[in-house]
This record gives sequence, C-alpha cells and structure tokens, in this order.
Amino acid sequence: MKNPKKPNRFRFLLPIVLILLALFAVAGSDWFWNALSPITYKSLLYRNAGIYKVDPLLVAAIIKCESTFNPIAVSSAGAVGLMQLMPETAEELALEKKIDYVNYEELYKPEINIEMGFYYVQKLRKRYKGSLVFALAAYNAGLRKGDEWASGMTGKNESDEISRITYGETRKFVSDVLTTYSHFKLARKIKRLLQFK
Repeated sequence: MKNPKKPNRFRFLLPIVLILLALFAVAGSDWFWNALSPITYKSLLYRNAGIYKVDPLLVAAIIKCESTFNPIAVSSAGAVGLMQLMPETAEELALEKKIDYVNYEELYKPEINIEMGFYYVQKLRKRYKGSLVFALAAYNAGLRKGDEWASGMTGKNESDEISRITYGETRKFVSDVLTTYSHFKLARKIKRLLQFK
C-alpha cells in the first residue's frame, strides 16, 4: 500500500507572496491612491494650504461634498463653483482679501474659487474657535445660524456640537464632510506609512 502524499505546506505560500508583491507595486502607483481618495486640483489645494494654514484634505472634503469636483456646478440656491460659494459671500471675501474678482463668473475659475474657499474656511475656524463642526455648519447655513448653534457651547465633542444643528440638510452636510475628511486622512496616513509620499 502506497503512503498518502503529505500535503505541501508551502504550496499556498507562493500565491500569497505574489499577491503581496502585486499589492506593494500597486500601492506605489498614483492611480491606486487617486482611486482610494479621488482628489483633483491638488496643486491648487496644496498651494493654498501653505498660505492659509488649512489642511488641503479638509478643503478637498468640502469640495467633494459640495460639487464633486465640478468647477461649473451651480446649486438651486445660486452657490457657484467647486466650493459652492454664494456670489454675495465671494464679493465680501474678495474685498477683505483683495482677491482679483470681477463678478460671479469668476467663481467658475478653480484658482479663484479655491483661494476664496480656503480663506473662508480659515476665517470660519477662527470665528468658531477651532470648532470644525460649527465652521462647516456656518459654511453651509450662514453665519447667523452658525452663531446661534455655537452659542454657549464650550468644551463639547463633535457629536454634541452636531446635535445642536437644527437643519437636517446642514447636519447631513457636516457629517458628510467629516466622514469624507476622515477617509482622505486615513488614505494619506496609509500612504505615508508605506512611504509613498
């Protein structure tokens, strides 16, 4: 009687090694990271991040939720461009910052829209003492409502702050931006851990 063949313990090792090598090679490619966290206008985002000291991934998350990176997007309320800025808000920001701005059609230009958006996010973060929730809420619903929701809130966590937002649409916007921002940050962290900067 023949001895039964002993199972080869290493026969599964080769496919695993090949899969790991393939994953390592894929992880080094730009298309992999673009698929994992699809962000366009990176050069504008990173240039303005250096100027305004705002995380470019936060602004990318706002753009993703506002316009899905469509520079000619217009909302039913009349917000325009990548960051869905209202023309009246853009005029105020342009005057404050001395940004070259003629009329609302300028908001279709990514370089102008993104710069104004960065400045506005920076301004809102300062106004709400670093609270990202209330900055995003005011970005979406306006300063009056942002001030109302932020009134009296000190030292609370994000979920407590979100619970103060009475507009369902704004609450959803804030949650969507925070989730997208977390996703983008996780992808950046993994990329850095793998040293594919």
